[in-house]
Amino acid sequence: MTGRRTRSRALAATALACCSLLLAGCGIKTTGVIESGHAATVKVPGAGQSTVLYFLSKEGDRLVPAPFTLFDGYTVAPAALVRLLLDGPGGRAAEAGLTTALPRVPAGKGDQVTVTPYAQERGMTVHVPFPVGDLPELARNQLVCTVGVSAVADTLSPVILQGTDTTLPSAECALKR
Repeated sequence: MTGRRTRSRALAATALACCSLLLAGCGIKTTGVIESGHAATVKVPGAGQSTVLYFLSKEGDRLVPAPFTLFDGYTVAPAALVRLLLDGPGGRAAEAGLTTALPRVPAGKGDQVTVTPYAQERGMTVHVPFPVGDLPELARNQLVCTVGVSAVADTLSPVILQGTDTTLPSAECALKR
């Protein structure tokens, strides 16, 4: 019986030691709650008075907002907004390595870029002088997000893309993060 008691006592001592180590936390002292503040946000310079163009990250895998401002209080017309987008990134956006998946407008066809007036039930239709059926998803999203977010203040508008080959169904800006 002494063998059994010795083993039982040894097991109990080992269990007690393990529990003590677990409860001790391996030397980590307890602390109170540490306030870390609010979730991180990104502040876009000039937001509120600027228009946002959506270009591709330098890796080409996601859309990145690029603010564009001419003058305080000046609003860019939707068709001009699309032409700016189709010209590709410039200034700080180009310096940051942003790119585009959209084709350039053929010479002399810039006036064929049009955008219908906003209508609450259907949004806007963007007409471009190139095929849209085979555009990559990111290229379509560049147009949809730029027009849908920036063309009408405080409104997320659905956008229909119409090119020389087809008219795509209405879409809303859905940024993937």
